[in-house]
Amino acid sequence: MKRKLIFLLLTVAVVLSLSYGVYAVSENRTAELAFRDIKITLNGEEFTPKDANGKTVEPFIIDGTTYLPVRGVAEALGLLVEWEGSTFTVKLSVPEDAKPVFITATGKRYHYDDHCNGGTYWEVPLSSALGMGLTPCDKCVLKVGSD
Repeated sequence: MKRKLIFLLLTVAVVLSLSYGVYAVSENRTAELAFRDIKITLNGEEFTPKDANGKTVEPFIIDGTTYLPVRGVAEALGLLVEWEGSTFTVKLSVPEDAKPVFITATGKRYHYDDHCNGGTYWEVPLSSALGMGLTPCDKCVLKVGSD
């Protein structure tokens, strides 16, 4: 009987110690939000941030720090936004066709590395290089594929 009691107490202690870390990371706080009709501009143009459902999301201030809706701002900058609820992570990424590549004035290929083959390179979005009919540099493709 004594062994069962000790085993039970140890089991409870282990479960409680493991769950403590989960509770330590997640907490609720109360804060006073100040809404001041904050405007956001991008390249001089005002825009209204929206959530994933298209609903307007208003920026606010807490203790002197202005908070902006990450989805609205990131999408205005042309970034992809993904929410991973299990880890409470906002994932931002550049769309594949907007990722930068490098071209020369006379080349027929685009490069992932601005030092490939020497020369003077200009950074352009991948979509622009593809629109110009350029194909990937063989050396760059092999280098990127080995990462």
